[in-house]
Amino acid sequence: MKKFVFSLFLTLTAFCILAQDADNKDYADPTQPLVDSILALITPDMPDTAKARQYRNIGQISGTPDTVLKYSTLSLEYCDDSDLELHSDNYDYISWSYYMKNEPRPSLDYVFKELAINEKLNNKTYIANCFVSIAKCYFELNYRDSTFYFFNKAVDLYTEINDSAELAYTLRSIGFCKQKLGFTQSAIEYYTKAAELDSAVNNIPYLANDYQYIGTAEEDKWRSLDYLKKALSLLNSKYDDDYYANIIKYGTLQELASAYMKIARETNEKKYADSAYIYVKKVGNSLLQLNEYSDHLITCEIYAEYLSFYGKNKEALNVLLENEKYLDDDVNNNEIADYYELASEIYTRLGDYKNALACYKKMHEYKTTYANDSTLNVLASFQTEQAVKIHEAEKRELEAETHRLEIIRTSLIIGLALVLAVVVLIFRMLIIKRKANQELLYKNQMLDQQNSEIMAQREEIEVQRDVIANQWREVDNINKKLIDSINYARRIQYAAISLKTEVDKVFPQNMVFYRPCDIVSGDFYRVAQCGKYRVLIIADCTGHGIPGAFLSMLGISALKEFCATEEDAANPGTILDRMRNFIKSTLISDLKDAIDDGMDMTICSFDLEAMEMRYAIANQTAFVIRDGEAIKLKGDRMPVGRYVIEKEHFTTQTLPLKKGDVVYCFTDGIQDQLGGDLKNEIGEKFLRRNLLSLLTANHTKPFNTQLKMLDKAITAWSNGRQQVDDMTLIGIRV
Repeated sequence: MKKFVFSLFLTLTAFCILAQDADNKDYADPTQPLVDSILALITPDMPDTAKARQYRNIGQISGTPDTVLKYSTLSLEYCDDSDLELHSDNYDYISWSYYMKNEPRPSLDYVFKELAINEKLNNKTYIANCFVSIAKCYFELNYRDSTFYFFNKAVDLYTEINDSAELAYTLRSIGFCKQKLGFTQSAIEYYTKAAELDSAVNNIPYLANDYQYIGTAEEDKWRSLDYLKKALSLLNSKYDDDYYANIIKYGTLQELASAYMKIARETNEKKYADSAYIYVKKVGNSLLQLNEYSDHLITCEIYAEYLSFYGKNKEALNVLLENEKYLDDDVNNNEIADYYELASEIYTRLGDYKNALACYKKMHEYKTTYANDSTLNVLASFQTEQAVKIHEAEKRELEAETHRLEIIRTSLIIGLALVLAVVVLIFRMLIIKRKANQELLYKNQMLDQQNSEIMAQREEIEVQRDVIANQWREVDNINKKLIDSINYARRIQYAAISLKTEVDKVFPQNMVFYRPCDIVSGDFYRVAQCGKYRVLIIADCTGHGIPGAFLSMLGISALKEFCATEEDAANPGTILDRMRNFIKSTLISDLKDAIDDGMDMTICSFDLEAMEMRYAIANQTAFVIRDGEAIKLKGDRMPVGRYVIEKEHFTTQTLPLKKGDVVYCFTDGIQDQLGGDLKNEIGEKFLRRNLLSLLTANHTKPFNTQLKMLDKAITAWSNGRQQVDDMTLIGIRV
């Protein structure tokens, strides 16, 4: 695991970080059959030491970070304290899983635990491996000095034990970090050293990887193409079944396509754009089949650039929009920024300046800047050196001045008589004293004048203080009246949404978690019995507080008309269409300007006789948890209101139900709540995957227990931070 995991670091980081977000993609884990076969061997009466090793084996063979984390942690629970090697393996796998989940801080903690064990065992190979892992975690945390300190320790140790393969990998890692920091020439030097070692041991895939990196770092476009083609020539059909070699091959084809498109834009010559298309075509959907979603997205962007180069901007835009679904939490922010930058350019060429501006703003949101602590240290060192030089110069100047004064004093003593010197000295002292007395008198006069001014200012301040106190009392009175009005509005809003007794009547087994951010809420929910259908509606209006509450009351009022009959309930998508038309026609301020506010909404109609659910979703997420598995309900990615790209109708979907299914509908307030470690002043979002994990783990428990656990989890996560949005979650058990 140790060699496999970190051997893939550079390529997986640059081209192929596996998409793990189950909210957006469904794909099979190829290692799951092996995991299941090992789990089948574990019996309740098996000794703890044997269980620990079997769980360790799952962590070793699984390619899914969550699976590795789960079973390696279980292995530690059953592991004997004296089994240091087993502890080391589990720490290694847990560190890897956190690293692949983009959480370098906990990953670093477990690497240091692994390092401490291997230093006891004096296992130099694993110690060096730990140094490399620590360096990479520090790089992700932007500690540049620490990064290269541990890289250098790994280089020294691999050199000592004569491990050429790992030494080449470490040099390649250093080159990658140097390239990310903008030191391309230094990066090329490290890639070249790695290539020399890989060539010496005839490690062809890694040698191709070295040439690929040199090609991406090389600033001269023609030399860059030569190295990329050289890398591609090494990967013949002999390596077709080698996963790592395939990643390098498709990544190299992608880099060649990108390089030729860059030359085409610079020269405006079609032959280079055609060359780019040839390489894009060779990549095809291969990266998508390998579950490399972010890399597939890059391929689509290059193809879109090719179409745009030939003036086919509509086709280029369609390519981008069709593949926007591959943008998720696992895609690097810089890659997301590149996507929106290209989309902005294409919208501009199409004359759609509104969408161009929207994409341009999104591009800037994802732009990140890395602080280089080594650069800051160099600057501090330079400033220290300059301060020392200035101090030394001042010291030399002072010494020269002192020497000059010594010469003058000696000359005066020799040239003048003692009596004349005394007379002159007394005369000078008298003059100085008289001048000092005059200055003292002037200062006393100025001081008296200032005291008078201070007294006048004090009286003026006291008058202003009284005025401010009166104004504050007036503001406090106005504020009290405003709060009283909002509290009364809250009573009106609570009367408009469905009471808990109404929810219990329509859905006997239910959970309602409703926590407004302010006194009134932009979230609302509603239940109704429409013929044979039992209807659940949950909505999140634009904004929160008073603006959101006004919009929610408008939505509740409209739904009483649009969702009233059995025919209405049978077609949730039609209800959303009517709501959208109502919102767009109602929120008009004058003939020129229209209000673009709206709401995200989920409508679920339950037919418990036929055991099916008809639903429609507008820009929200809902899940059905069945037998411990979460099923995401597909919806439309547009709100109820005006939107950049609107489909003509919302889609009504049908899902067969099973006894015991639990349906969860929620707004985005819970997943967007900021919290975590207080050392992070801004905080981190709770995220949908954490919410889904909590619901999945506890969905079989009574709803009152789930409600308490959810409230406790959100409170603990917030850690004293203020609530940022309205929170609503409703669970229904079939």
